[in-house]
Amino acid sequence: MNIINRISKSLALFAVIGALGLSTIASAHEGDCPYCKMKLVQNTKEQDNEVVLKTGNKRIEYRCMYCVIKDQGRYQSDLIVYAPSEKVGEPVVLKRTGGKWTAPEGTVFLNTFKKHADCAALSRAFSSKAAFDAYVAKHKVEGAKALTLAEFIAAVAKPAN
Repeated sequence: MNIINRISKSLALFAVIGALGLSTIASAHEGDCPYCKMKLVQNTKEQDNEVVLKTGNKRIEYRCMYCVIKDQGRYQSDLIVYAPSEKVGEPVVLKRTGGKWTAPEGTVFLNTFKKHADCAALSRAFSSKAAFDAYVAKHKVEGAKALTLAEFIAAVAKPAN
């Protein structure tokens, strides 16, 4: 009987530790964007939203692609950005090496939000123009223009009116 009590207590302890560990994992992505200070937008089953910047061994999450480009000046080293694409689990990987940005061939960007609260849906990367067109049609995005990486960076760099 004494052994059964010990085993029960041990199992209960493991269950509590496991639950605490899972709660930490579940909340690991919650937080605010380091640039705009708005809440990060979480991935869904239908669409990735998390924008991740890697510099050295640091991993920093941003609310949208606009925020990453606006905030890039704080980092002196090379950067890798995992931008949510039209394919869940398959981000578009952008790199800044020696101050020069590159993207995979065919990558286009959307940057058409009027209110920053809409940025996660309207400041995104796409693996192709066809994927961009499908997203714009599905989400009925008005005034959407497919931008190259250089055009996207220039649009973000413009002062707000």
